[in-house]
Amino acid sequence: MNFNPCNREEIRLRAVETTSAMLMRDGVLQLRMDDVARDMQVSKRTLYEIFGNKEELLVECMQRHCRLVTEQIEEEMRKEDDVLTVFLKHLRMLIEESRRAERTQFAEMEKYPRLKQIFNEHIKDMSERMRRFMEMGVRQGVFRDDVNMDVLMKAFSAMGRMASEESHKGTFPYDELIDGTFVVLLRGIATRDGMMQLELYRYNFNNK
Repeated sequence: MNFNPCNREEIRLRAVETTSAMLMRDGVLQLRMDDVARDMQVSKRTLYEIFGNKEELLVECMQRHCRLVTEQIEEEMRKEDDVLTVFLKHLRMLIEESRRAERTQFAEMEKYPRLKQIFNEHIKDMSERMRRFMEMGVRQGVFRDDVNMDVLMKAFSAMGRMASEESHKGTFPYDELIDGTFVVLLRGIATRDGMMQLELYRYNFNNK
């Protein structure tokens, strides 16, 4: 897609898109403003005039990522009738994303406090959204109504951290980690109807 190299807003949008792709491929620490400028065919000075520094650019990339994830989940909620299907589709999206990327843009954020803060706020928002999914699942009859929701959310959080860490180490593929943690946990809280939906999803996913 062509863009006007004299239009600062177009440069900003293109820089965020370009940088996001680089982050998925190479990770945060490997990103250089020189590489972004060269890929976009603009001067590095132009980038610094718009973003100020590398962290400013990373922050906008993180905000874009969080916004796209939220929009995708909300779109799935509009298209589907049951919460378990939405949850599993979102899980599948994360698995496919991990297969495409050699490294994630979230692995090396300690050097960038603002970036880490935005990501942590995003995780908190996702956790609150996940809790609403679980509560909706109880009302829809796919999850049991005798589950301690606070304990459940703690378990999801711990499993998510473990899956991410082990995936980065290369111990297991991310999809195997998901299947062996989140899916097992979902089996434990699913009703009979929920279990049927879960096993149908796993069958279709593993035989696609």
